[in-house]
Amino acid sequence: MTGTQLQNEFRPYYTTSGNYMFWHDFAVIKLNFLFESLNKIGLTKKFDAQLRLWVNTGTCMVRVTGADSTGLAYNSTGLAYNMTPADNTFSNTCPMLINYQSSTAGGSIVPAGTQAIVAGLYINKPPTTFAGINLAASIVQHPLTNCRLYYSSITVDPQKSIDYVPRNRNKKVIYRSFVTNSYNGIGVGSSFNALVNSGIIHPTAVLICPFIGATTGANAGFGDYQWKSPFDTCPATMSPLSLINLQVGIGGQNVLNSTLSMTYENFLQQVNLAEQLTSSDFGVATGLISQGYWEQSKWYFVNVERGNIADKLQPRNINVSFNNNSNVPIDVIIFTFYNDQLTIDVETGIVTK
Repeated sequence: MTGTQLQNEFRPYYTTSGNYMFWHDFAVIKLNFLFESLNKIGLTKKFDAQLRLWVNTGTCMVRVTGADSTGLAYNSTGLAYNMTPADNTFSNTCPMLINYQSSTAGGSIVPAGTQAIVAGLYINKPPTTFAGINLAASIVQHPLTNCRLYYSSITVDPQKSIDYVPRNRNKKVIYRSFVTNSYNGIGVGSSFNALVNSGIIHPTAVLICPFIGATTGANAGFGDYQWKSPFDTCPATMSPLSLINLQVGIGGQNVLNSTLSMTYENFLQQVNLAEQLTSSDFGVATGLISQGYWEQSKWYFVNVERGNIADKLQPRNINVSFNNNSNVPIDVIIFTFYNDQLTIDVETGIVTK
């Protein structure tokens, strides 16, 4: 198929133009993957709301030395890749990898004289210039210049509609949401104890994601935070970082019976308990997260759903504490999941909180 024929079917394809390489991609995203609230609303005649999506776009530049030499080495004797945080404009995870490959003859496939590789992810078309490289000079633009929103159109039996609408003029919708906090530079063997959120109503779970720390010591090759580096597959894969003496406190009360050095069995127990209490599927029961996968990409999940109903309706503080039992400094991102609710009028589509 030609590029034009692929565009007609909205299929992703790869092309080149001079020194530029392009991947045109298309995404079909179910809104309930982005917002659980939309999955819980149900049938409604209208829906009066604004939809805002922040897309993680940006540019990163990898500096190259020794492009005409053989072998990969982080010194002056061979091909070397390096990046500083200033060379990365992504504010969140860098969604691409820039890695080294040797030719069949054992040499570098990076053309001689190459000083930098610039890559980016954009909507519609690239920006004008980055680090002196005019990306817009390629004159390449995505074939789909706008987004489309599809929704189901359903005809309800009039008798059922007469009953359904009056019952749901003030329909309560309960769904999960989350907030995040990040903490950087937790040293080797250091303890962490922080009030991560205050005034959270009906928290359900706490997820701790540890990453290798930024640019110091043995980790200087990353050139940036692990979750932001184009040399790392994080967060698709993370690191086997060890957190011990883990404890989560809700409203001044410890959730775990004792501080925990979490194993895969503890992880399974916490996730399975959450699935039973919230009727959710986190991928453990279906085998998506195996023991081998978890041991190399550790997430620390604590279910905090249990408690008195009266307490769940009151704003409470959430504290997290642990020790960094790894031989490298770490950064952590902590997700706090909680139940939220809204009210919708299925006749007018007006949503109130």
